[in-house]
Amino acid sequence: MKKILLFFLFISFHTSMFSQVEMKYNANSQNLPEWVQLMYSDDPDEGAVINSYTNYYKKNQLVKNNHTQYFKRWLRGISRFSNAEPTFKTSNSSNQWECIGPWDFDKDAASRSYAPGAAHVYTVEQSVSNPNILYAGSATAGAWKTNDKGENWDLVTRDLYIGSVYALEIDFTNPDIVYISGAGEIYKSNDGGVNWTAIGDPSFTSLSHGISDIKLNPNNNQILFVASSHGLFKSLDGGNNFTQVMSGNFLEIEFHPNSTDTMYFINQVGDSTLFYRSDDGGNTLTNYTNGWPNPNSVGGEQKRTEIAVSPASPDKIVALATGSANGGSGLYGIYISNDKGENWIFQCCGPQPAGPPDSVNINMMGWQPDGSDDGGQYYYDLGLAVNPINADIIHVGGVNHWISFDNGLSFTCPAKWSEPHKKGYVHADIHDINYFGNDLWFACDGGVFYSDNAGDSIYKKQYGIAGTDFWGFGAGFKDGEVMLGGAYHNGTMLKDGNTYINDWLCTDGGDGIRGFVNFGNPRVAYSDYGGKILSGNRTVPIAGLSIEKKPNASYITGESSQMEFDPRCYNWNYIGEDTTLWLSKNNGKSYSPVHHFNDKVTSVEVAWSNPDVIYVATWPSWWGTKHLYRSSDAGNTWVEITPTNINGQDWIPYDITVSSFDENTLWIARTSMYGGVQDAQGYEVFKSIDGGQNWINWSTPTLDNINVTNIEHQRGGNGVYIGTRESVYYRNNSMSDWDIYDANLPKNTYSTQLIPYYREGLLRNGTSRSAYEINFYENTPPSAQIAADRLTINCINDTVRFVDHSAVRLSSASWLWSFPGGDPSSSTQENPIVVYSQPGTYDVSLTVSDAFGTSSQSYTNFINYTDSVSLITNTSNFTQDFESSNFPPSAWELESLSFSWLSTNVDFGIDCLPTTVAYVDHYWFQSDDEAYLISNKVSLGNGVSTQNWLTYDYAYSGYASGYDDGLRIDISTDCGSTWDSIYGAIGPDLQTVPYQSSAWYPTCGSWASDSINLSTWGLNGDTIMVRFVAINDYGNHFFMDNININGQNIILGVEDNNTNIRTSIYPNPTKGIFNIRTDLKKLEVEVYNLMGELITSTIVKNGLQQINLSNNAKGIYFVKLKSGTRIELRKLISN
Repeated sequence: MKKILLFFLFISFHTSMFSQVEMKYNANSQNLPEWVQLMYSDDPDEGAVINSYTNYYKKNQLVKNNHTQYFKRWLRGISRFSNAEPTFKTSNSSNQWECIGPWDFDKDAASRSYAPGAAHVYTVEQSVSNPNILYAGSATAGAWKTNDKGENWDLVTRDLYIGSVYALEIDFTNPDIVYISGAGEIYKSNDGGVNWTAIGDPSFTSLSHGISDIKLNPNNNQILFVASSHGLFKSLDGGNNFTQVMSGNFLEIEFHPNSTDTMYFINQVGDSTLFYRSDDGGNTLTNYTNGWPNPNSVGGEQKRTEIAVSPASPDKIVALATGSANGGSGLYGIYISNDKGENWIFQCCGPQPAGPPDSVNINMMGWQPDGSDDGGQYYYDLGLAVNPINADIIHVGGVNHWISFDNGLSFTCPAKWSEPHKKGYVHADIHDINYFGNDLWFACDGGVFYSDNAGDSIYKKQYGIAGTDFWGFGAGFKDGEVMLGGAYHNGTMLKDGNTYINDWLCTDGGDGIRGFVNFGNPRVAYSDYGGKILSGNRTVPIAGLSIEKKPNASYITGESSQMEFDPRCYNWNYIGEDTTLWLSKNNGKSYSPVHHFNDKVTSVEVAWSNPDVIYVATWPSWWGTKHLYRSSDAGNTWVEITPTNINGQDWIPYDITVSSFDENTLWIARTSMYGGVQDAQGYEVFKSIDGGQNWINWSTPTLDNINVTNIEHQRGGNGVYIGTRESVYYRNNSMSDWDIYDANLPKNTYSTQLIPYYREGLLRNGTSRSAYEINFYENTPPSAQIAADRLTINCINDTVRFVDHSAVRLSSASWLWSFPGGDPSSSTQENPIVVYSQPGTYDVSLTVSDAFGTSSQSYTNFINYTDSVSLITNTSNFTQDFESSNFPPSAWELESLSFSWLSTNVDFGIDCLPTTVAYVDHYWFQSDDEAYLISNKVSLGNGVSTQNWLTYDYAYSGYASGYDDGLRIDISTDCGSTWDSIYGAIGPDLQTVPYQSSAWYPTCGSWASDSINLSTWGLNGDTIMVRFVAINDYGNHFFMDNININGQNIILGVEDNNTNIRTSIYPNPTKGIFNIRTDLKKLEVEVYNLMGELITSTIVKNGLQQINLSNNAKGIYFVKLKSGTRIELRKLISN
């Protein structure tokens, strides 16, 4: 273990996952929504802010702006903060954590994000004495070092209790000497990051500093300046002692390129920034105001300024000022001084500071590459650099990167933050831009980027920086090399084995939260953007998978729900969406409500040993009392089991985990939204052995200094892991205390989600510093679990794909399955496929063994084979109006991959009244796939003059010419083995209203009805299934309702082989010639085509007669048999 000097920890310690303090935007404005005013107050009540925010956006459309972005980061700051003191405990286990990424991203792979990145980096600095050495400071993952100019990076603060490093400085004589900010302190290393010491005299270290800049005197490496929220500080002995030069909130320090006596500083005071110059090496400062931004004169504010200089024009200073004035916000102005700051000129953009953006007055702080939008995150992301060879080249960083080649008179954006295909792409939110000779470096919310040609071409250079801040994390059960999670600033980070360059892909976009993997089919994963079907090929896009609902997701610890799979079936999953627990039995294509709680549903756990037992935690509000509930009948009824012996603080949320052996044994962790160790202290973890009727406090003093974030049981044993805001702990029944489990895990690592990977005996940990894995704390026996893709089958789906869902080590595993009544009836495969031939219920059993033991499980009536047939008569029709809460309807089937039929409520049906309909979302899906909705069996009526009609209502607008979605209707008479199409329409032929350019929903009068005479297709007396096929072409929503099959003039018994007329027709199908054999003395025979035209007729008198249709068209014919008053109609196929 690396040696660390820790004497300073006994003096004072402040831990924070975030050090950058984002200033408030127009906080004194009188027109701010109530929630913004509450958030910007001096001591905001989080519950009141969130409640006001929620109520405001129930009535107003959410449009991203600087306040909403501040709100998101404000919540993140609360959830990532911790005041836990460093622990000196060491684990009793010798196991070591190992990082498994992300440490980079595959920028050019198919399905990359529109804004790919991987790590949130604040600053990057290059050594003057050795350009191959750089250091970078990250937002959540400490400081990093490269010895090969950014090709590979290594963590150098693993054993420091810091997460955020906002400022750093490298000694210009020795790159092993480096200074970094963190946790309100400054740390110094003299050996390249191997050891660190907190520097400063007691008066300096007694303050908790927000440090924005650190600079060494370029001629004297003992003279160190620090820009702090407590003032400007100077050290003459390499940081051992400091004197305060001036009080205030200092933001920037720059040296004149040719004179170390001349220094420049930025100080933020109130709603303004002030420029100071020193001519005596930083001992005294003079404020220069001529031409400098004065927001008070225009009724605005200007609280952030970056400054930069260039050796190419030594007396020149460029200032990038941000704020609001004259009715606009974002860029306040580019200011230039040519006389060392004594006088300033407003250079850009437009006629005055700030103001509404237009083609001249561009706002470089906004999101658009033409500067046309107002606002931005101008107090959060800001970078500035001037080319050292040509001072007319100025780089500006905000959301985007901008370049001027004419001394700031005009700027262009080489590549928008969402244009990774362009050679000038830099991830959004640039915090630092630095020139070192010809090397140009960017630090941003996506990582580290580099250019060697003044920004014309820019490349990522961050391999090794494990700085992904996971807000959600999932990993495969069958394939642990499939992982994904929503990441702060970086969409969804996805690993699919070794598919992607450097293993990881940044997909989706924005700030992700969710991440789940299907336990039985690891090629299927789920994120904020819905389902994904992984391609396994970086050049092939990931296909989308339609899911109707997503679980609650939040930046607040303890407020998110999850996708909780029923352990028996990998297509069944529960989610908490809003205040309802939902269940899907078709892999998310549709959901049915299980129970409506009064509060938001958070943690959901289904018991392994008895899946009818479900536990749920709820969240009413920030300060509301959190509750726990249990159902023992699959969600039909619920009992509250909230513990009462929790010493108050009933506002703290819960996370739940359940024993794999006993549905009545469970553990709960109290996961405070705050990071104060005083929350739930002494009452962090509880255990129950009677289903929550009574609770045992499983906390010990070891947990007094932690903040729990999640809890996870290790199946096969009786132990549990807890993830905290700092580390991981373990305890089982034989242990009297919790043991820290942190060897080689960076200090101050926030555990977002712990996930066991049983096949390899590994514990995965998605964190604020990417993902890590370690061997299980202890080896436990296997825990058998039978699972399958479906538990109810029919003739169209008579094959069951069984999956071993057991906790078992793959290297020594063996399986013994038993399937009475199935084919095969037994198997030793891990995941056998079994076919069932007839209706009934079937038992299943499984025994698994590995090096640590044996486990068995049996289910009676596990598989249910049903056969539903709707009979059409003269008085009984087949009707489906989709009003049931279940979708697909009972006995119907959905068959599709990338997208699917869904159900939805619309305000206007065919009768202009609200109704529930089936629909397909063509608007958001770009694939050219088909979605199938298949009816149950329908037995059609028969007779000479019988007509069977299929009718339905539909509505479709289309999007534009060339986006031609379609509908096809297929019929099967052999339970789905083969299908024949009876109808098809695409694009304009399907439209019921003109094109709509936005996602369209039916209005009154926009519906149409259609009917198809099935009898004209020879479908009389057949047992059919109807398949409605939605053909996607990225157009617009298609809606369907009121499907009916009705019959007229039906004669019962037609086409029954055991009819009253004892006659055989063979062969059937025929090549054209067929025989009629009868034992009747006289049989009249007439043959008709589908149009009802008589083709031929004859009388059979001798018991056998041959009829030749070889000269007639191939197709379907009807043979009418008449004997006295008895008439029958038989179908004949000529092919």
